[in-house]
Amino acid sequence: MKSVLKSFQTPPAALALAVAVACTVCAAPVAAQTRAALVQSVDEPARNPYQEVQFNATCRGTTVCSFEFAPVAAGKRLVVTHISGYIDTASGVPPNGFFQSTLGGSAYATVPFTGVRGPTSALGARYFINQQVLAYFNVGESPRATMQIFGDLASGGALLMVSGYYVNVP
Repeated sequence: MKSVLKSFQTPPAALALAVAVACTVCAAPVAAQTRAALVQSVDEPARNPYQEVQFNATCRGTTVCSFEFAPVAAGKRLVVTHISGYIDTASGVPPNGFFQSTLGGSAYATVPFTGVRGPTSALGARYFINQQVLAYFNVGESPRATMQIFGDLASGGALLMVSGYYVNVP
């Protein structure tokens, strides 16, 4: 009977070893789990915003006002999403505007836009432009815009702002 009772009495060190082995075996699957990869959206519009403003006073007294914006930097593609500004006309006739995007070679895709009449004075009328567009420009290309009016430009000239975002080109 003493031998049976002796077999139920284990030393504390042996018991601690048995618990440690059991914990190690149970903890192995938890340690083998992989962590989620960190992802980053590099083409998200808010990461690489673009905005450029051009004022043209040299087109006063003509019927065409032209704008040429900075060329697209290496490793980027420009996506233009909005165009806004104003043009002062002496005739009070709304302008016709064109925003040009080269899409391979010398072919142009033209996005038309027009203005909404604003205040008038003895010098003419101011037309405001505020329009969404979608145009793409590759490395080295320069966004171009023209505004045509029927009659002369007034003394104020014209201002044009384009905005959008850059996309990284692999």
